[in-house]
Amino acid sequence: MTSAAARIRLPGQVTAIAAAFLVSCLGDGLAITALMLDFHDRATGGLGIAALFGAMSVPAILLAGLAGRISDRHPARRVLPPLGVGLVGVCAVMSLTDAVALLVGLLAVLSGLMAIAAPVFVKALFQASPAPLISRAGALVSMASNLGFLIGPAVGALLMDAVGLRGVLLVDAATYLAVPLVALCLPAPPESATTADPARPAQQSGFLVGLRILVQHLHLARVVLVGLVLTFALQVTNVVEIYLVRDSYGATATVFGLLTTAWAAGQIIGAGTAGRLLSERATARPAALTACAVGAALLTIAALNSLPVLFVLTALAGAANGAFGVVRQTALGRTIDSAGQGSAAAAHAALLNSATIAGLVGAGFVGAVVQPRTVYVLAGGLLLLALATTHVYRRTGPAPTTATRTQPGAVATATALPAD
Repeated sequence: MTSAAARIRLPGQVTAIAAAFLVSCLGDGLAITALMLDFHDRATGGLGIAALFGAMSVPAILLAGLAGRISDRHPARRVLPPLGVGLVGVCAVMSLTDAVALLVGLLAVLSGLMAIAAPVFVKALFQASPAPLISRAGALVSMASNLGFLIGPAVGALLMDAVGLRGVLLVDAATYLAVPLVALCLPAPPESATTADPARPAQQSGFLVGLRILVQHLHLARVVLVGLVLTFALQVTNVVEIYLVRDSYGATATVFGLLTTAWAAGQIIGAGTAGRLLSERATARPAALTACAVGAALLTIAALNSLPVLFVLTALAGAANGAFGVVRQTALGRTIDSAGQGSAAAAHAALLNSATIAGLVGAGFVGAVVQPRTVYVLAGGLLLLALATTHVYRRTGPAPTTATRTQPGAVATATALPAD
């Protein structure tokens, strides 16, 4: 980071958004942990747990078009308060029921509301961040989210023993109050946003529009594609990781928990490091290096048989994955014009959730016929193959361009940054 960029402080709006992510992700982490424990105790089997994960992922895919249109056509300060009230209300209703099917259905509604709120937050973050600080802003939000998900499951397990599922869900409802509160920190919409001009054509937005935006920028499309393969590979290995630790190493449940903590801690460190280093650097090389590091770590984990080395490689892979997330977010913020950022963010979230579901399903089939180490080899090899393919395509493609960010408050435009 250059000295000039280092002296620029992050706007208060960015800090407020990061705080909202920390609180809400902590609530999500404790709630899903409590629901999984409750479903396990009720002997719902693998189908019940699968239904929980489906309820968390599918709504983001189905509502991508609506989420993109809302985020691009309506200011965040107007959208977030009713969404926050809805989130609090749904969580409160969940605390009043014990029916498994109803809990899953309400969780899907909750996930749908969050799917709409997510691109609104992303666009608000980009608009609040001066161009040289996009990477630092994205890193701060990523670190806050990872910290929330790191603390949430532990707190959820403790609260489950202390107050039960109803109490945990009420705590989760309270954490969603951060969504309407953060809206108070965002700027009021301009007068032009309050009155529609009938002579002006309607702005195009939605899922397909978001996909076109992602595809038309070749560098961004490559980063997104590698990120989808990365998500798929990590979901596959996440499913079989417990078998690698418990069966191949004969380790205890505590060791598995510590390994998960090492991954999360690595993500936080990697995100923070990337945020500082990417301020005025291009994103093409960091994206390739971090994805390559994850792939190499997966292959090395499969090859070696040392528990201490497993911890080191897991932490390094987590750091590389956290850094890649910031690189990808920075590429999105630098490349896409503000008018289409909401649709692009919603489409990207739908693609990521699709990759997550595909990874979970794929792991179920592959993990049933091969050993965990073989799964790691396949996942790491697939990621490196995707990276090599996009690199070859990059060498034959035209030079990418960077869109100019036109939102108010930016102290520099993206065109002043290195071309990717």
